[in-house]
Amino acid sequence: MSSENDPKDQSGLDRRHFLAAGAAGLAAASAGLPGVAAAAPTPPPAPGKKAHTNSPSGKRVAIVTDAQLNIGPYLAKEFARLGYGLVVSDVQKGLEKELKDLGAYKVVTVPGLEQEGPNNEGVPGKIQTVVDAAMAEFGGYDSVFIRTAWHGGKDTLEETPENMKLSYEQNCLGVMYALQAVLPPLVEAGSGQVVVQTSATGEKPHPGLMAYSVMRAAANMMCRCAALTVADKGVCVNAVGTNFMNYPGFKHTLGADKDPKIMEALLEEIPVGRLGETAEAAHFTMALLDGYNMYSTGNFYTVAGGFNSSGM
Repeated sequence: MSSENDPKDQSGLDRRHFLAAGAAGLAAASAGLPGVAAAAPTPPPAPGKKAHTNSPSGKRVAIVTDAQLNIGPYLAKEFARLGYGLVVSDVQKGLEKELKDLGAYKVVTVPGLEQEGPNNEGVPGKIQTVVDAAMAEFGGYDSVFIRTAWHGGKDTLEETPENMKLSYEQNCLGVMYALQAVLPPLVEAGSGQVVVQTSATGEKPHPGLMAYSVMRAAANMMCRCAALTVADKGVCVNAVGTNFMNYPGFKHTLGADKDPKIMEALLEEIPVGRLGETAEAAHFTMALLDGYNMYSTGNFYTVAGGFNSSGM
């Protein structure tokens, strides 16, 4: 029988020894590697009964870079109900007034950013304009929701360099620009949460979408790398990947609104047996952005009706 008090016993490690050895090994590795910062001597505090804010206004502030499609508008509405200050771009018609009516502390709309157009997030400096607006108006912000989107592509043998380039610029490079823009103010403040919406296809490829799946997978890994960089600074970074969401245009894009057989085939891919509602995905994502969950970071979560677990 092994004894933790016997230094000669090498039959195994108990949990305490395992964790201690791991921590010591990481510390030693960090100290010996160039460019790797040692662990912070004082870790960021756990959240209290009231969520912290980086804004001198005393009100929590959220950035939503896409308030036009998918879960962005729903997130903005949830933030508004909680009395947040909001900085939004690519705004759905009528949404600004609705956010104010729902109770938003203040709403700032930043023009000039659009999904899948010439002024998308893959253009250098576009996300920075949103950050600058938040800092100018509120002096700080707490929660950031980023969505980049170029939907297209072909099967592997038919894919084109043009499609790969477009997907790289908007689904991968755009995420890097966004993280590099939004993280520094949060690191300086010592607190914050960032969620990047990618796609469930970044974990489980979707047939016929090679370029899209590849770049979404790269973006997921990028978020995990960013999370490790800022974890000891009180900042959490996670990615949420959706698929089969019932937002405007989804059925039309696939032709499922006119051909019942396409819809039937689509539902066979989804273990839950239906499309997901954007409000459902927004509700899940809010748990990563409302300031009360500061221990979940470096994760990729799928909201896809079980698609990513089917066939395993």
